[in-house]
Amino acid sequence: MRVLMLMLLLPFSVFAQGLDIYGYFEPQYMGAKLGDHFYHVASNKLRVDLAKSLGDNVTFGANFNYITFHGKTEWNILDYLPSHIAGTIPPQLENMFVFHFGDMVQQAGPITQPRPDRIFLDNAFLRLSYKKMDITVGKQQLGMGAGYTWNPTDLFNVKNVLDPTYEQPGHNAVRLEYQVHKKLGIDAMWSPGEEFEDSHLMIRLKSNISHFDFTLLAAQQNWQRSDFLNMLQPYSSYRRSMFGGDFSGELLGLGIWGEGGYNIVKLKTGPGVAGVKDFWELVIGSDYTFNSGLYAMAEFYHASQAPDRWQDYSLNDWLWYYSTETRALGRDNLFAMLLYPATDLLNIGIMLIENLGDGSATIAPNLTWSLFEDVELMLYLNYATGREGRAFASNLGSGGLARLRIYF
Repeated sequence: MRVLMLMLLLPFSVFAQGLDIYGYFEPQYMGAKLGDHFYHVASNKLRVDLAKSLGDNVTFGANFNYITFHGKTEWNILDYLPSHIAGTIPPQLENMFVFHFGDMVQQAGPITQPRPDRIFLDNAFLRLSYKKMDITVGKQQLGMGAGYTWNPTDLFNVKNVLDPTYEQPGHNAVRLEYQVHKKLGIDAMWSPGEEFEDSHLMIRLKSNISHFDFTLLAAQQNWQRSDFLNMLQPYSSYRRSMFGGDFSGELLGLGIWGEGGYNIVKLKTGPGVAGVKDFWELVIGSDYTFNSGLYAMAEFYHASQAPDRWQDYSLNDWLWYYSTETRALGRDNLFAMLLYPATDLLNIGIMLIENLGDGSATIAPNLTWSLFEDVELMLYLNYATGREGRAFASNLGSGGLARLRIYF
């Protein structure tokens, strides 16, 4: 038995030589006021990163996350819908709209199943590096686009508008990045599906002119849309083809960026979902840093597939937004932020997220404080201002979040 254990441990001990281990521990508290009740959820996240160079041309990277959830972990989405929408759900179907905070996988039909704690391999990849080319294989980060809050060209991730810089999950793919010459690069990606035609495919051309970087992109994916109005056929599959690009740079001291894509969708399986058709998305943003250190930023997002009037928000529109199948509930949206370095260790700011179509908004004052070396505290409050039925209706609740992060 001892010989067997030594045989199993020997390869790992050899591999572990020169292995870099780092990460962070992140306790977090979230509170939300809904009606006369004040609910809270606490979580503890341990992230462990591994990295190792296997020679001049080969590197390995991975990370594991272990997260525990506490407090009110069971929620009913009907509590966060306008009364005229929630009232259309028969009592016998209400349990199908219950979800559990620890379950990160959205399901059509019964939205989630209980999963109080999570441990998972978030990333694990091997990168082969050559003079002009990198090839990355495995579960890896695939964030794309120039937008800060919204990224129309990103087929893999949807950001939380109150926390847009938080890390995104890894995705299984093979990615090739090739520098043709100093003014032209190619970025190609393939993420396999059940069949080849279900795979995610993407190719980007990257270049720069003066102070501006540009990309042109073509992509295809198997795209599933949930239909919460038809529980007997909870989703349909589409082939989604996107053509777009982005740019970023500086003009007269202003940082400016833009990103957009046109999407062609064709039904593959299922009866089809009402309202799903070809659409385009656009982001335009700008930022500026004053001599005092004050940083100001604004970003506009347009989604042609979203309803233009709040009276037209359907059950599907609300649940697509909550389940991140769409990036916004309304068609035109604004994100604005002010950030000021009060001291070398303390940044204070305020964010505004507004649905321009229905006039509702949420205001989020925040601060980031470096308490000690490798110890950081982040706080924000969010206060919704809209009337009932709007995207940021005050009756749907306000709240806040406190996050402590300790790096090691």
